[in-house]
Amino acid sequence: MSDPEQDTAGRKSPSSEGSSTDLDVTSPKFKPLRALYSTKTQLPVPHAKPLDNVTSFEARFRMLGGFDERYSDQRIQEIRRAASSAKTATIPQGEAPVRRFLPHQEMVQGYRRTRFQRNIYTKIENFEGPLGEMRTWMRERVRVKVYTRKEKGVRGFVTGFIEVFDKHWNLALSDVFESWRRRKYRYSENKRAGLGKPQDCSDLLRKMGISVPETVVKSVDRKYVMCSRRVPKLIVRGEQVVLVTPESVVQVKEEKEGGATMVVKKEKEITIKKEKSED
Repeated sequence: MSDPEQDTAGRKSPSSEGSSTDLDVTSPKFKPLRALYSTKTQLPVPHAKPLDNVTSFEARFRMLGGFDERYSDQRIQEIRRAASSAKTATIPQGEAPVRRFLPHQEMVQGYRRTRFQRNIYTKIENFEGPLGEMRTWMRERVRVKVYTRKEKGVRGFVTGFIEVFDKHWNLALSDVFESWRRRKYRYSENKRAGLGKPQDCSDLLRKMGISVPETVVKSVDRKYVMCSRRVPKLIVRGEQVVLVTPESVVQVKEEKEGGATMVVKKEKEITIKKEKSED
């Protein structure tokens, strides 16, 4: 862009010889375009701070209060410092912050979302079929009989009250009576090298403060014995369960006659019929 004071031939135009009021910023005849390209332009304040654009110039004078005010960098810094201190001013203790909302615009009281608690007792409520029957026996405190297995066949049975169970048939019982059959010790003993004679560890357990329930052993034949014991609580793993049934269906009574023990099984319905016939 060429200098407006020069024509196309590089010579100065006659207008360049005009009055100096065209380059005076305070004069009403001031010409900005000529002042931009003239080398004779003189500023009223030689050390004035240059700004990026007109918008920043207007913002600074608006901060001072208008164009009638005298420009001062020190005063602008004081205004900015006062504004920042007002923003960071803390609320006096005991005074609630003033809300700028209308009554219908106030914040709604929120509640923390509670997570659904899942445990074994909540899962039992959805059981159906055989597990549903076990849930009924657990609630009604019906004594049940649990048949347990071994490697081959049935090992024995356990009776007690169901405290809790799961879908894998793991049972927690209380007031337990356990009975099982096992082979007699040393009936067909296979002696292994490096193993000494078996020792009784009851004295060691007694010193350690461990009490083991007393086990009653009765001989069945020359190979097997029947063991029984009572324990306050017992956990039966589901993989050991063969059958679970209420104990009241079949009642087992031991009657001693002449020193001989005889086991008599009586069904509950037959007992009720006999009592009615006697009346």
